[in-house]
Amino acid sequence: MFFKRIESKGLAHYSYMIGDKGKMLVIDPKRDIEIYLEVARQEGLSIDYILETHRNEDYIVGSIELRRMTGAKIYISDHEDLGHVYGEKIRDGFEIKLGDLIFKALHTPGHTLGHLSFALYEKDRSTPYMVFTGDSLFMGDLARTDFYGEEKLEEMTGLLYDSIFKKLLPLGDDVIVMPAHGAGSACGQSMEDRPYSTLGYEKKYNQQLQDESKEAFISRFGTMRVRPKYFEKMKVLNVKGAEPLGLGMNLPPLSLEQIADEDILILDCRPKEAYYGGHIPGSLHMGPDNLSAFLGTILELDTPFAFMVDESQMDVLEDLYFQSRRIGFENIRGFLTNGIDRWEISEKNLDTLSTITPEEFLILETDYTLLDIRKETEKSEDDPKKNRISIPLEYLVEKYKEIPMDKPVYVLCASGSRSATGASLLKNFGYDSYVVSGGILAFRKIR
Repeated sequence: MFFKRIESKGLAHYSYMIGDKGKMLVIDPKRDIEIYLEVARQEGLSIDYILETHRNEDYIVGSIELRRMTGAKIYISDHEDLGHVYGEKIRDGFEIKLGDLIFKALHTPGHTLGHLSFALYEKDRSTPYMVFTGDSLFMGDLARTDFYGEEKLEEMTGLLYDSIFKKLLPLGDDVIVMPAHGAGSACGQSMEDRPYSTLGYEKKYNQQLQDESKEAFISRFGTMRVRPKYFEKMKVLNVKGAEPLGLGMNLPPLSLEQIADEDILILDCRPKEAYYGGHIPGSLHMGPDNLSAFLGTILELDTPFAFMVDESQMDVLEDLYFQSRRIGFENIRGFLTNGIDRWEISEKNLDTLSTITPEEFLILETDYTLLDIRKETEKSEDDPKKNRISIPLEYLVEKYKEIPMDKPVYVLCASGSRSATGASLLKNFGYDSYVVSGGILAFRKIR
């Protein structure tokens, strides 16, 4: 048996390649499909089947493009009619044979009504070896159940409970769990950063599985959560099909004149310290590790933008490009080379972004606003609260007008990474913004 997990960093998305006897299937492929073609060539396997666990909202699935390149048959759920223009619909109990392997579809609604998991059986064995749980059971967490709105929240949460306790856990304690996401995904809330798990381990240690009853689970777990605005566009693209992405990166170098003439936003992806020291006015800081998680919540999908990175880090451009394309950004104009040097040569002034240490912040005597851009689940009772306004970074573009403009704004996150993005965004909106360096982790070290 051949097995490979493909991780899309930033999105924390997992897709899977499983093969046997010359054939292979792919579960939940990402939009940039070159990796699947390359692995299949290296292993001497043909890609014959593509399985989708559910309609995704956080990234564009690559099923149609992978089928176009391989002729593979796509299977999607028949338990929910979404108007798909592609794929053969399957239901609970459907089986695919792949050499000596059998994949069995399990209807596991909760995250979506049509959600499927896939149990992998080896020849002549009654207990599965693995189960691909999609967006139902994660490592240390469960899938969000709020995508159908508050009026359906109780129903969907109850369905998820039944899917976990009546469909997945009874498969057996030794069955290996293979979810569609890992720690950092917007589809969960408290995923643990572990590479592997089993159903028995999750049953014992997953804090979301410890309620005494279904009613208690629904009451506790059924909550509305932050929903990035680009999710709606992803939902449509994953039903109607996105434009072909093609193979390889198409990203031309741009001049400062092109940036200005075409009103292109500069997405400054250099280290935050470099941005603090000097950046092109109007540019937005976005660290590569945060791009997938927050770009779609800050910019409209049709925004024209260009990347800027350190000249020593040009190798990250391809990753930035594909991260953006996976979540639907189609108007990436190119990249800016030697941007800071060229700006200074043109005798224009750079902007800076100021920082403040926790020690300096605690002795401030002037009036201020502390903007906490963490999620509620990240906070604790001993965090600083004076003059605090809480707006998660995902909501900042929608709610920044709630922040007073007549006093400085100190932006706080866990480590300072998100704060650099939030403070740069506020500065572009006209605020006097500062980054609390080191974030809450630095605060906790001095207390």
